[in-house]
Amino acid sequence: MPWQVRLSSTAEKYYTRLAARRRERIKNELKSLSNLENPLEHKSVKRLTGDLKEFCRLRIGKYRIVFAILEETHTIAVVNIAPRGDVYK
Repeated sequence: MPWQVRLSSTAEKYYTRLAARRRERIKNELKSLSNLENPLEHKSVKRLTGDLKEFCRLRIGKYRIVFAILEETHTIAVVNIAPRGDVYK
């Protein structure tokens, strides 16, 4: 069963401002992530540490997508999309 992907208002706002090619790449990566049995097995996903330890990140080129996995609702909750230097602030 594929995972459902939900974007926060912050992530959605940033996503809509991206160039069409970059939006398409992010959309395709999120789709492939959602089709995995366990999204943590994706080659570009890592768990975060410190204050953000309940989140994971997906690396897509120079951009990072920070998300949480909600097992009970089978949802990938995207909380932020931003360039590498800005995403963890």
